[in-house]
Amino acid sequence: MSEDEEKVKLRHLEATLQKFTKIVIPTDLERLRKHQLNIEKYQRRRIWDKLHEGHINAGRTVQQLHSSIQEMEKLCLEVQRDDLGLLKRMLDPVKEEASAATAEFLQLYLESVEGLQKQFNDEETLLQPSLTRSMTVLGLNRGKWIYFVVCWGVNGDVRD
Repeated sequence: MSEDEEKVKLRHLEATLQKFTKIVIPTDLERLRKHQLNIEKYQRRRIWDKLHEGHINAGRTVQQLHSSIQEMEKLCLEVQRDDLGLLKRMLDPVKEEASAATAEFLQLYLESVEGLQKQFNDEETLLQPSLTRSMTVLGLNRGKWIYFVVCWGVNGDVRD
């Protein structure tokens, strides 16, 4: 039995893939947009604890988005070669939207961290003793998903 005979037609997995493309991924993207709006609001209002919480929540949403895409890609491995073109046309727009949303979040996050650093340096005040913040961030680098950790201390020093 050949490898392609063990795989299934796209129509057998189409309902599951539609669930990802029409429900799961868009829900994650909407949640990420809401977190981004909250991050912007907390940064404008200088509510630092809520800002940090927003970073954490958005980071978790990005990780969930990545996990959903990985699950979707595992399903793609089960599809027969004849259906790969149709499958690619079906999934590429969703993957591109997720990638763009992740990149937008990373940009917002970095701007937020830079804003915190400037705030701490300008005011030369300490919010809390021995306060160090960090966040694991998921991003795209040359088409591959990567994780990195960004940390900052009370004096605004950013380290990675």
